[in-house]
Amino acid sequence: MDPVTPEMIDYYTALLKDLDDSAAVNDHMNVSDGMLWMVVRGREAPLTVIEVASRLGADPGQAVPRHPLRLPDPGYVALEQTDQGVITVAPGGCLPATAEAWARLTDHAEAWGFWWLVNNANELFYAADGVLITALNILYPQPSECSGHNPQEVDAYLGALRALADQKRTDDETGGRPTHHYRDWETALATMEAMSGVRLDAGRFTREQQSVHAPVLDC
Repeated sequence: MDPVTPEMIDYYTALLKDLDDSAAVNDHMNVSDGMLWMVVRGREAPLTVIEVASRLGADPGQAVPRHPLRLPDPGYVALEQTDQGVITVAPGGCLPATAEAWARLTDHAEAWGFWWLVNNANELFYAADGVLITALNILYPQPSECSGHNPQEVDAYLGALRALADQKRTDDETGGRPTHHYRDWETALATMEAMSGVRLDAGRFTREQQSVHAPVLDC
């Protein structure tokens, strides 16, 4: 059974709509234009916000509470500690820029993430134990397009993304058009949930969290 279900995709469709509706009336960032969502989890012991902030090159002593939808851009992230790991969100697309940054972030830890920008630039990734394991552009999720230390590591989770890519290719060949927009980001967010075991909810964006400038992120 595919771990990404239609109900999960519907959930993220509703979430993005609700967040964008809120942005329209509250002068917030429009999430559909771009964001980063990352979950970092320690292998042997839980990681704290302070530890993850330090791994991102930030000074935890400079952390201040901010609304995630009002973060300075680029390079700032909001972090919150949960039982499922440290959850990071940020406006726009950001990810560790170097092999050294991946090594520091995922030392005895795992990280799952997805970012996208309004220009369709994006990446879904999984990193662990010091290396980037798998990375892919979710618009081109075929096995040959995946990269990383083990490009096929997350194949079990990519069925919905690959089915969507196949549908778009068929529509292009036949001249078919969907009755609504292709749900690329929504399907990727559902895939992130399946990989990490964490559900992104509206509360992640409606309460203040500790925020820092993360120098190792390339934004």
